[in-house]
Amino acid sequence: MKKSILIVEDIHSIREAIMDLLSTKFNVFGAEHFEEAVWYLTNEKIDLTITDIRLPGKSGIDLVKLIQKEFPHVLYALMTAYNINEYIKYAKDLHIWNIIPKYSFLDIHLIEVMVEKLLSNDIFGIEKYFNSDFKVYNQNINSEFEEAPNNGIIYKQIKSDQDRSILCGKISKNLIQLGAPKAIQQVLEELTSNAMIRAPRTQEGDYKYQFEIPSHDMVVPLDNIQLMPDDYFLIGYGATESTIFIVVRDQFGSLRKEEILHRLDRHISIDESTGFPKGLEDSHGRGLYICREISDQLIFNIERGVCTETIAMINREGRTGFKSLSIYEVEPKPEANQ
Repeated sequence: MKKSILIVEDIHSIREAIMDLLSTKFNVFGAEHFEEAVWYLTNEKIDLTITDIRLPGKSGIDLVKLIQKEFPHVLYALMTAYNINEYIKYAKDLHIWNIIPKYSFLDIHLIEVMVEKLLSNDIFGIEKYFNSDFKVYNQNINSEFEEAPNNGIIYKQIKSDQDRSILCGKISKNLIQLGAPKAIQQVLEELTSNAMIRAPRTQEGDYKYQFEIPSHDMVVPLDNIQLMPDDYFLIGYGATESTIFIVVRDQFGSLRKEEILHRLDRHISIDESTGFPKGLEDSHGRGLYICREISDQLIFNIERGVCTETIAMINREGRTGFKSLSIYEVEPKPEANQ
């Protein structure tokens, strides 16, 4: 049975374009404003609502609040033509995990992928964002560095801090030659550091490769880390004609969507007494914020206790708009608990 989607957008051409895109796979309804959206929510079985933030009269934020209160079975996501960073605090406070920019690279297809992921809970894999001829090379994860494939991604396994340092250096050089900014090195360092140091946990939830000082919100990593086999993680890299990307995938799924929004909000919000970001002195969180600022899109896929996959995409033709907020988190499948 087809799932039903409600698109709430006051600009007719945008609303119709999104509806046309999704209508081949889903039952799609369109609303121009808050009141019309409420009518559809009341009279139709809606599975997912995608609403513009700015609407005539009551806003998309108001609609999300109503859905949370009156229609808790309905999933929701936002879209906007404005800077999504302006809405991070709303996202944190209201548990909004996905906000899509209406005017940037991958726009329409990004909406299609978001819908598929939200309604199916099939969230992993960068290949979802590209055409069917996109190739995934994961047969030789233990081999030496290879150049990034064209129209595909290649994965390598990281077993130690030394592996990580060597591979990150070679990957960054390769991707810079393909047109990535020099700051791609920092994205690699931050994402792989998180997978190696912050992700691995004991059964009690303690960090394996760093010391935590909760009173100072500090963590201190060990030196010369050699990972245990269960803690190995993957780094993927590659390119298409339009996009350069990095994927880092760990085996823990310990990152939480609430933590992501908390850290982003800390580094986006300004402390009025100092004029600087509230999270300026935080021991962690800056890396996540920096990775998002460098990347055109930063996507988090999380299966609790199983896997965290972070995808960083960079447009090869330069930045063309605001970046999305894309966080997907699912509970582990029953067989994963057995």
